[in-house]
Amino acid sequence: MVFFWPFWWGYGSWSLIWDIAGIALFFIVFYLFFRYGFGFIRWHYHDPDEPCEILRKRYASGEITKEEYEQKKKDLGC
Repeated sequence: MVFFWPFWWGYGSWSLIWDIAGIALFFIVFYLFFRYGFGFIRWHYHDPDEPCEILRKRYASGEITKEEYEQKKKDLGC
């Protein structure tokens, strides 16, 4: 593939088509890498026990009462 646009006219229209296909492939791979590569772990992963852990910490620190804790625990399904 030739990625230099000033030179595509010397090789015919197929060179332009391959250039565009190569650039499109690059962006597709770039998108998939960030969507399903390390980006998936960084942006989409969360611990399912995290809300319950936060609730336990709030109860332990005295921010919420036992009744509030029990109700929220039931609501969250902890």
